[in-house]
Amino acid sequence: MRKIINFICRHCKFARDLRYNIGFIRANRYIPCFKNPQTFNEKINYRKNHPKNELFSVCADKIKAKEYVADKLSSDYVIENYYVGDNITTEKIKEILVEKGDLLLKANHNSGPVYLIKVDATDDEIQRKVDDVNNQLKKDYGKQLNEPWYSDITPRVLVEKRLSPQEGETDIRDYKFHVFKQNDGSFEIIVQIDFDRSGHHSRSFFDDELNWLPFYTVYNDTGVCIKTSIEKPKNYDVMLNAAKTLAEPFGYVRVDFYNVDGVIYFGELTFAQGSGRSRLTNRAYDLWLGQLWQVDPSY
Repeated sequence: MRKIINFICRHCKFARDLRYNIGFIRANRYIPCFKNPQTFNEKINYRKNHPKNELFSVCADKIKAKEYVADKLSSDYVIENYYVGDNITTEKIKEILVEKGDLLLKANHNSGPVYLIKVDATDDEIQRKVDDVNNQLKKDYGKQLNEPWYSDITPRVLVEKRLSPQEGETDIRDYKFHVFKQNDGSFEIIVQIDFDRSGHHSRSFFDDELNWLPFYTVYNDTGVCIKTSIEKPKNYDVMLNAAKTLAEPFGYVRVDFYNVDGVIYFGELTFAQGSGRSRLTNRAYDLWLGQLWQVDPSY
């Protein structure tokens, strides 16, 4: 039955829309109004159905996004590419491991998964990850996610440098800036920080001064203590200003940076946080974030 439903949804936009509307209700636990969206998640879904900014597909492309960042900011923010191509082989990965060390393997036209491959990886592990990424290239993630800008990206393979956590930490710290352009051209920014991704994953939200905001997403692992305070990292203001620069052409975008002891690297640009199904603590916070989103969601 699932295969039949998937087949119908791949070939019928109405079926896809119905499926994702039902998914919205199940995920967010309220009936949406997509014709006159008010909440954050409603506006994300409106954007998915009415995208009008040509830069969505450019900046969602993990390869072209680096060019965008280099042009807008500097190539110093860009993580080094080890390989870009139409496919990848185990032999090529092993060659890069010998020459460059640990690496990250991903496709450029979707939202993951991203594979870490270390120099001590077994042949079976490498082959499994290589096969999966090559198979990803055959799929239209724009239709699967109902995020059409992904469909406009030419699928390719990207192998890039692996960043190491700063001393004393097990994971590289990931700062996600939710940037909302206001009607007067200024910005409102909410900072999302994910902790301990490889262990007991939790997610906290802060304002742009890193004061904790009392809501969270249901993504947090059950029983994990939510972090309510954080020290301002080195060059935080540089990250904040860089996020505004990259976000300038958009009404809303999530700008991700890594900060390794003050050295800042671009992560990605995301135009549909959680694909519009990332439930917040309650609908009031969903509505509050929606009110921060003042510009037409299509852009």
